[in-house]
Amino acid sequence: MTNASLVKYSSLPADTYAEGPPSGQNDGNGKLISSNGRTGPFPGQPVQGFSGVQFADSDNYWFLSDNGFGGQTNSADYLLRIYKIDPDFKTVDNGSGNAQWTDYIQLSDPNNLISWQIVNENSADRFLTGADFDPESIVLAEDGTIWIGEEFGPYLLHFDSNGVLIDAPVSTPNIYPINTLNGQDPIVIGHRGGAPGIRPEHTIGDLGGNLVASNNLGAEFGADFLEPDLVVTKDGVLIVRHEPVLASVKTDTNGKIVYDDNGKPVILEATTNVANFEKFSDRLTTKVLDGQSITGWFAEDFTLAEIKELRAVERIPNIRPESAKYDGYFQIPTLEEYINFIKDYEAETGIKLGIYPETKHPTYFAEEGKFLDGTPINYNTSQILIDTLVANNFIDPDRIFIQSFEVSNLVDLENEIMPYAGVDIPLVQLIDGSGSPYDYIYQGIDQTYADLITPDGLTEIATYAEGIGPSKRLIVPAKTVDKNGDGQPDDINGDGQISDADRYLGEPTTLVYDAHQAGLLVHPYTFRSDAYFLSPDYKGNPQLEYEQFIRLGVDGYFSDFANDGVVARDKIIADYVASPQNPGVENNEAIANLSGSRGFEAMSYSPDHKTLYPILEGYVAGDPTDALRVYEFDVATKSFSNDLVGYYQLSDPSHAIGDATPINDHEFLIIERDNLSGDDAKFKKVFKVDISQTNAQGYLYKEEIVDLLNIADPNDLNGDGSNVFTFPFQTIEDILVLDKNTILLANDNNYPFNATRNPSQPDNDEFIVLKLSTPLDLDPRLGTPKSTIYGTPGDDYFDDYLYDPNSDNAALYPDFFIGDNQKLFTGDGNDIVDVSIFGSNNQIDTGNDDDIVLAGTKNIINTGSGNDELYLGVGGGQNIVTGGEGSDEFWIVTDETHLPAKPNTITDFNSTEKDVIGFANVSFTYESLGSDWTTRQEGDNTIIGVYGQDVAVLLGIQATSLTQANFAFA
Repeated sequence: MTNASLVKYSSLPADTYAEGPPSGQNDGNGKLISSNGRTGPFPGQPVQGFSGVQFADSDNYWFLSDNGFGGQTNSADYLLRIYKIDPDFKTVDNGSGNAQWTDYIQLSDPNNLISWQIVNENSADRFLTGADFDPESIVLAEDGTIWIGEEFGPYLLHFDSNGVLIDAPVSTPNIYPINTLNGQDPIVIGHRGGAPGIRPEHTIGDLGGNLVASNNLGAEFGADFLEPDLVVTKDGVLIVRHEPVLASVKTDTNGKIVYDDNGKPVILEATTNVANFEKFSDRLTTKVLDGQSITGWFAEDFTLAEIKELRAVERIPNIRPESAKYDGYFQIPTLEEYINFIKDYEAETGIKLGIYPETKHPTYFAEEGKFLDGTPINYNTSQILIDTLVANNFIDPDRIFIQSFEVSNLVDLENEIMPYAGVDIPLVQLIDGSGSPYDYIYQGIDQTYADLITPDGLTEIATYAEGIGPSKRLIVPAKTVDKNGDGQPDDINGDGQISDADRYLGEPTTLVYDAHQAGLLVHPYTFRSDAYFLSPDYKGNPQLEYEQFIRLGVDGYFSDFANDGVVARDKIIADYVASPQNPGVENNEAIANLSGSRGFEAMSYSPDHKTLYPILEGYVAGDPTDALRVYEFDVATKSFSNDLVGYYQLSDPSHAIGDATPINDHEFLIIERDNLSGDDAKFKKVFKVDISQTNAQGYLYKEEIVDLLNIADPNDLNGDGSNVFTFPFQTIEDILVLDKNTILLANDNNYPFNATRNPSQPDNDEFIVLKLSTPLDLDPRLGTPKSTIYGTPGDDYFDDYLYDPNSDNAALYPDFFIGDNQKLFTGDGNDIVDVSIFGSNNQIDTGNDDDIVLAGTKNIINTGSGNDELYLGVGGGQNIVTGGEGSDEFWIVTDETHLPAKPNTITDFNSTEKDVIGFANVSFTYESLGSDWTTRQEGDNTIIGVYGQDVAVLLGIQATSLTQANFAFA
């Protein structure tokens, strides 16, 4: 971290108003805005809420005022403006410390480029207000136009220098890598109908009012596929139940049925009301199902006609009491009825839903299970499934997946049953979290589910199936904790039970990647929004679970709440980023995938102003909650790049960012803060971010530069009686690099709501200049606007070495050229510019003709057309030089005993124009290439080194293309 000290301080009184109509007349609830002793209507427009800053000139600044009073509903009478502020900084030597506004630019849309209705829709000027946009970041382009990032869209807005909108608002593309098998959107599979979280599972029907069944709701919610689990009746009809057990009852340790006080069997779990039917009491029996003894009523002991007498009930009423309110209304559907429901839905809506049937316990039904009377069941449910699909002409492979926890029946389907029937439906191997496929156990095959998901196992699955359906815990593990050390899992949520709500997440496995490597789709199960099933890591938000798995690349998922699953998916695959205030969201034409007031809070830019780097303040659905997108926007084409620059990682997901400002072509400063103020504030910092460095997750490298709660103030410039200055405002939203040693910051005072310095008075706008203990690597094109020096059309001579403001020599050089942090335009002619001794951070343009430039450190040099000589071998290096047309000499070494500290960059070396790379005062020759001096390729560029030190970079040049003719030695 760099230590910082306060060297300048200024303040604009909170009660500062500019001309304009009264404001603060509606707090969003029809009342006047009122806080901290200030009540609207205010006499004009408050000059407040500064959220971005740019240079107006060397002493004044343009400050962007945000949307006004903090919300869309309370800021309709606040006019959006950019205010010119003149701070008379108090320093150790002078200055009043007072600031004043001297001018403003009113933002407007007189050309009707905004396609939705604005507050001043029908006025001639169409002045923009805080109910139209929330401007938060600003960049002044080289052509004098203004780019503003705002938060309601979020949009980029382009204005001319008078504040007139000159382009339609630019929407923010949703750049998100879909890491599915083939890059396709993940599908949502309605588990047991798609709404078993709110209706009894596996039900069909709309009985009026709220009596809408699970599958009907799943379809309305937008699920892509609905899942019917299939078991068989006594007369060989497939019905839709999760298990053949229609209801199970409690037994004692001896296997005897336990009865309640009314003489009724105690129900353990039920999906039907069969226990209510006295006439079916004789069907209550004990069977062994896949090795487990279960006492209850079994589907295979009922004819279809008897099944139709039953009604569905909620399976877990203690967890889902709302769903249990719909017990007893819906019949048990057959697979044929299920298919007809899908067809009818398509006829009514035009939507082609798919089905995802599971063959339940195929070994039990075909080989091991027995009817009530002890005779073998002997039904091949896979065969019946295909026969039913064919009979109902529902065989489109794009609309069906067939799944099973067993292996043999899937292999049989792939190799025998489907080829014989002339169909080819994709198969999915379900993977349990533990144990083995039951057909393997029955057949004595020593192989587990864990074996199936090894690379070899997945390769084998790919010979008969198109995908796997693993337990989600095989992708993201979860486990209990024992923090109190009592040897028992901790009951995190205190409900007296241990569930997923008491299990913390572990590191994701490689299963999705491994399956994709084998060419397999991955459809994990089961996603549930109930608090009982949600890990505490998701903090009660089921959307975060879906987002995590989509981020991991799953191709779809089984959901008990298809509405949540669809919304989570649709937010991620949406074409654009949209906040709740986006007009498209308000008109139900778009989906909100970004929280409100989390748009382009900050915006950096390249030193040449050709590229913008807008930064969102909130995470977009699908991104990690601490990840803020950094976009790239090309000013010339007015378009976003197809790729993100990366993510800014918040130090804590609860934090927010303020403004950003560039340092050079790959680094910028950004403000990060907590949402507290005054003595409660704990985190107000400035970080340096490097966009050229990202980690494996795409996070950009960042380094703390300043702690704004611990600034040295040895001269007590703000007069608070302390030698430690703090900037503890809730919102600090303005930052600007003045030079390599100093930065400007300002707060957003949120007038009249924030009272940080004085609990009873609204905050002023404070402007501070901090001196850094470690200089920034500032690009010469950035910082306080440079003084501009002009030469003559003839031959000029500019020499920083001869400048002395106290001597007569100063008069020899136009406008006092000192060769430091200046812009120099010499004009045409054979000019000589020498900035080799003290000169740095200059922009030098020598025009056309034959020029000579002796470069120092970190200059931008363009010599135009002509046969130019550029001497780059002295000083600190880091010059960026462009020779232009003509035969140019780039002398990258002028003394082998004093090499440039860092390499200089040559942007346009051209051998066809007979450009040469020169070495002067050196003891080596071309023949020592490879020993005393070297060339090497790095990407598209050639790096030249001398005695092991890099001295020059030739952009876009292949090292192998260079010959002896391209070099000169002297």
